[in-house]
Amino acid sequence: MYQERLQQERRRRFYERYVERMFPLIDEHAQWRGNGPPANFREKLWHCLPLMYAGGEQAARANAIIEAVETRYCHFSPMTAMQLLLGYKDRLTNAAEKKLVAYVRESVPSAAEERIRFPMYNDNFAALATFTLLTAGELLEDAAAFSAGERKLMQLIDCLTRRGTVMEFGSPTYTPITTHILAEIVNHVKDERIRALALQCEARMWAEIAIHYHPPTGQFAGPYSRAYLVDSVGHPHNVHGLLHLAFGDDVRIRPVEALFPERPGQVEHIGVETLMLPNLAWLYSGDVHCPEAIAALLLRKTYPFDAVATAECLPGEESAYPDEAAEHPAWSGPNVVHMTEDYALGTSAGQFYDGAISDSFHAVYRTRAAMRDWTDARAVFCRYFFNDRTPGRDNVYNGKQSGAEMLRDEGRKFAIQRGNAALVAYRPKPYEAKRATSMKLSVLFPVHFRDVDAIWLGDRPARKEGDASELPVPVYVQDGPVYFCFRPLALSDAGRSAAVKIERSGEYAMISFFNYEGPAKTFSPKEAMLLANGFVVHVGSEAEDGSFDAFRARASAGSLSDEMTQQLEGYTRRIRYAHPDATFDFAYSPRSEGVLYAAIDGRPRPEPRFAASGFDAKALPFL
Repeated sequence: MYQERLQQERRRRFYERYVERMFPLIDEHAQWRGNGPPANFREKLWHCLPLMYAGGEQAARANAIIEAVETRYCHFSPMTAMQLLLGYKDRLTNAAEKKLVAYVRESVPSAAEERIRFPMYNDNFAALATFTLLTAGELLEDAAAFSAGERKLMQLIDCLTRRGTVMEFGSPTYTPITTHILAEIVNHVKDERIRALALQCEARMWAEIAIHYHPPTGQFAGPYSRAYLVDSVGHPHNVHGLLHLAFGDDVRIRPVEALFPERPGQVEHIGVETLMLPNLAWLYSGDVHCPEAIAALLLRKTYPFDAVATAECLPGEESAYPDEAAEHPAWSGPNVVHMTEDYALGTSAGQFYDGAISDSFHAVYRTRAAMRDWTDARAVFCRYFFNDRTPGRDNVYNGKQSGAEMLRDEGRKFAIQRGNAALVAYRPKPYEAKRATSMKLSVLFPVHFRDVDAIWLGDRPARKEGDASELPVPVYVQDGPVYFCFRPLALSDAGRSAAVKIERSGEYAMISFFNYEGPAKTFSPKEAMLLANGFVVHVGSEAEDGSFDAFRARASAGSLSDEMTQQLEGYTRRIRYAHPDATFDFAYSPRSEGVLYAAIDGRPRPEPRFAASGFDAKALPFL
């Protein structure tokens, strides 16, 4: 289902709107004239793609930008330089062409380094290097570069043989980037064997996108390995651009409409003009190749729909606390998603790397049975917060200011899911516990365009802001046709006035489960790591339960045990949740993060490499 002609029309439409808005914003001296932070070298090269496509004075401006811009080390830009050389040779000036070739030549050695490989923290970096090495190897007749690119492609195939997804799984930012890069290998590399392998890898990326795409809301369901704030809240971003390029009006969220102009209150990533539109211009630059069977899985699901894909994750240190953090262990396990027409619930067995901007729990749903536009969908996610950190604004971590887009999770989390129920176990990271005034896990409902309908604390209706319970009672949310129950796990009481609070922070309604609140207090690393938090979540709907009252009755039927045991100076947290919908048994070390067992209904949780309702996974490449 490649639809080259239709993709070309969508590209033309997006590029016309892009050039109309963006052409004046980078002048002939490569100087930034737009709103927001200045565009960098990477964005300026991306900007040249639609200008070259347009031709005429726009292509002349692109040449001037290339000739004037200061080149620098970048993982992305060598690929863009190669795309310009391969796609627009007839429109490049001699000076621009010479500069791009020289930049690619000097970039090849770093792209070939063994540290850039699959899997890695930035699998998209490995994909970018693979494209650059293969295409530069052919264009520059550099056999060593081509061989290095082939080795990296084979590393990706090895990963996709072991697992259902790459390490950088389910990211609304980076999954479409890696998919685009593989598609461009297919489009530009001459070697037929390499092109065929890249096409198979691209199909695997599309399969991952397919199981996460929720057609009724137009959203990309979780869990997410790497999620900037724009991703977590479900506002238009990269994945929606790639989906629109491939499927046009068959998808609900289309950046060609949603960002021209953006809606007041819409979450931006860095800046619409600075980064988002140039990034999308790059993603629209080449045709993609989604097989028909995978397109059907993506667009025409039958409900309920369930999918599982395993992932693996390298060990690594905490990025914001490099001098304090012990290495987080490697892991592998299932990412799970469950969908109905009204909602999608997704969880991950662990967290990506340090877990800072990973959504191991994420849900999307429609707030109206008949959606009018993308703002009638909502996302739900969570973060562990220390002290005065809040969503939607800059925060300081380890003395360094971080933009609102980097809303770090200051907890470590693990999840187990069956259908519309999941257990999400949390404990705080110890790095900010040296001076803690507040330690809490917050479930966040973005309310940029409309509020949630109703919140209940235990067995009573609650105020939407400023309500609290001294006891760790369940919290129920009714929002349009969809219902949530968040039942807290053991909430270690290190001193607090309330265990549960209903809070409001700007455009976010928050359900917060507290470990500590009070005067500044110091917790040792061991003390902090042994503080338990987390929740069981049940999701339902009017279609499934009939009413909010019936849902609360169903969700409240479970029994919970959550205890910390000690043996030979080690600690094991053992959680058992028994409910008519599912029984979860989960035990792990909150310090070393070794998992002792994870069971559903008394049996080890299923971990197929890739499985999806109504789909034969054996037909996928490398499985």
